[in-house]
Amino acid sequence: MPSTPADWSFDAGAGPSPWPWTRPPDPTALLRARRPRTRTRAGHVPVWAYSTTTGTHLHLESGLEHDLVRELDRRPDVAWLVAQPCRLRLPLKRSGRRVHHVPDLLSLTTTGEVTLWDARPADRQDEAFTAVSRATARACEEVGWRHEVFDGLPRVRRVNLIWLHAYRRPMPWYPGAFRALVGRIGDTGTLADALDLDAGGGHVISATWHSIWSGALECDLNMPFRRHSPIRVARDLVSRP
Repeated sequence: MPSTPADWSFDAGAGPSPWPWTRPPDPTALLRARRPRTRTRAGHVPVWAYSTTTGTHLHLESGLEHDLVRELDRRPDVAWLVAQPCRLRLPLKRSGRRVHHVPDLLSLTTTGEVTLWDARPADRQDEAFTAVSRATARACEEVGWRHEVFDGLPRVRRVNLIWLHAYRRPMPWYPGAFRALVGRIGDTGTLADALDLDAGGGHVISATWHSIWSGALECDLNMPFRRHSPIRVARDLVSRP
């Protein structure tokens, strides 16, 4: 059992309770450790965000957390997401009391790697936040998990992901439209090829956006979408027999 410097509490369906770490918790069984709420002049508004990874809605505390979910939700190696996944009692003191901290998000990969995320803009990462972040990272390291701080996305990438987010749910015509597009461009082409191939019903265009979101088509999300933007069939798809 890890000699963890923090006390962990999880809710696996029976209410929040201390976790002794005789075995790791199952991330897919975790419920949120607290209910997001906002306060006057808090500067953020809680939101429900649908996750294609979990097939459920995640209750997030801010737009920044929503940006993080948009980034993680489309990654093929991400197998599960949990908002406000646990409560940590850290070996820090503030006003004579131990500091409690609830990370913003947990991600689980297909290889079993678990990461706790804290979302905070760079200009709001003060000394108190940095101390909590470092203590959380140490606690994660003790139990074989990872900790990351998410401070936002580049503006263009954020806008592109918001656009692609509208096409994240699969539609019945997507496979056929994707095959038609690949039949036209081969391994590489441009967004103009998709726009010109569409017969006017939007089937090929919407399938193209979904394929970029899912990673079946590779496109530089850090650059604005233009007609001449290159698109490429994902390398793992090209290499399949």
